[in-house]
Amino acid sequence: MTTQAALLAPRPASPLGSRRRRRRLRALLLLLPGIALVAAFLYWPLAFVVQLSLTEADSFLSPTGAVATTANYGALADRYLPNVLVTLQLATLASIVDLVFGFPFAYILVRRVRYRNIVRALMVFPMFGALYVAFGMRFMLLPGGILAPVLGLLGIQSTSLLYSLPSVVFAMAIFSFPFMVMSISTALANVDPTLEEAAACLGARSDQTFRRVIIPLCRSGIVAGCLMVFGWSIGTFAEPLLLGTPAEQRSLAWTLYQRGVVQTDYGLATAMGVALMAIAFAVTYLSLRFSRGALVD
Repeated sequence: MTTQAALLAPRPASPLGSRRRRRRLRALLLLLPGIALVAAFLYWPLAFVVQLSLTEADSFLSPTGAVATTANYGALADRYLPNVLVTLQLATLASIVDLVFGFPFAYILVRRVRYRNIVRALMVFPMFGALYVAFGMRFMLLPGGILAPVLGLLGIQSTSLLYSLPSVVFAMAIFSFPFMVMSISTALANVDPTLEEAAACLGARSDQTFRRVIIPLCRSGIVAGCLMVFGWSIGTFAEPLLLGTPAEQRSLAWTLYQRGVVQTDYGLATAMGVALMAIAFAVTYLSLRFSRGALVD
């Protein structure tokens, strides 16, 4: 009986288990302020935006109460799908231009430029505002602008480039160019140059070294740069407005501004904002999915 009672009696808590529980509780208490801030300033506003997108016009601010509706998303799919496609087209083209020109620039910056910190500091200037970049491009391409004589010698009218798709994409690429270069240069800085020398000693050509050594090792920087450029570009409106034709001015961000600020259709404008967030989330997920988690390698 004594042995059976001893087996059934509760065992004293292990000191090691108690310490682990205290550590977990302490970690949870340290995380609570951050969780509260994220919930209060991120998830709650997002829930408010989604709720606002399910109301009719400006009824959310009406004294009689909001009128619930899902017609905003129906209108977005029926009438504003071309605007979504234009937004995706501009963001994709800007990302491609930045990648094509940004990768060689980042490689030269990391491998060849001695005072690279000065170059990085100078690259920050386009990031002061897309509006300034768009205005600068506009004045440069005007008939009396800086580029007008050069384009005239080439037989190109500056006004033909002023209101066109290439000018919009180029201005968008100028603004987001530092994001691409900084992301790729950070990845390139972690690549040991002796790996390229080893590939050359083993008989690899320059293009083979580039494809089989440099690009795989810089995959995280390429994915991060493309995500940053695309994320900034889907919300642009200054470049299409000042440099584009009516086709480029149909970008979703500018349409959102018109519907929300000019026409006070807050429900439809918020639905467009939710669509932009969904596009950004989908692109991020697919990039991480098909790049095999390059950003966390």
